[in-house]
Amino acid sequence: MSAIVVAVIAAVASVSAAVVAGMFALAARRLEARVQSADQVRERISEQKRAMCEPVVDMLDRMFTSDDLPTEEELTHKRRFDTWVNVYGSDGIVQAYSRLMQALPAGAPADIQFRLYADFLIEVRKDIGDPGTAVDRMQILGPRSANLSDRRSLTDPDLDTVCRRLGWVPPWRAK
Repeated sequence: MSAIVVAVIAAVASVSAAVVAGMFALAARRLEARVQSADQVRERISEQKRAMCEPVVDMLDRMFTSDDLPTEEELTHKRRFDTWVNVYGSDGIVQAYSRLMQALPAGAPADIQFRLYADFLIEVRKDIGDPGTAVDRMQILGPRSANLSDRRSLTDPDLDTVCRRLGWVPPWRAK
């Protein structure tokens, strides 16, 4: 009788192990499907953000490198971007873009305009592709740094210090 009990216990243990293994395999497949679906959603959103940001980045780049005026199509896209960046953009990109767009008509010195543009580009990099990006302003705009009166405008970690040094009060600080 004890041999039968041992065989039954072994059979029940085998069936239980198979059921548990099957449950874990099913859970693993479900998790893998969710991860794959989330990756696809992130990729689709990233592609939409890239399509939204690319024309604005191109337009701003041309503004900083030539005297060409934006085309009507670029201005239309910029107006659309102005609205939708607040919905789809990360906090960092919204803040960087807002500061840049406030500074340009407020007569910001060229050094500050370049710095704010570099901050915006870094946030676009983080938002669209590499959240852990390690590039800094000098690496982003280094080739154009000859246009700066003081390279510390890009390297100083504190924007308020740069503004004080250049004698400019940013509109987001004005009382």
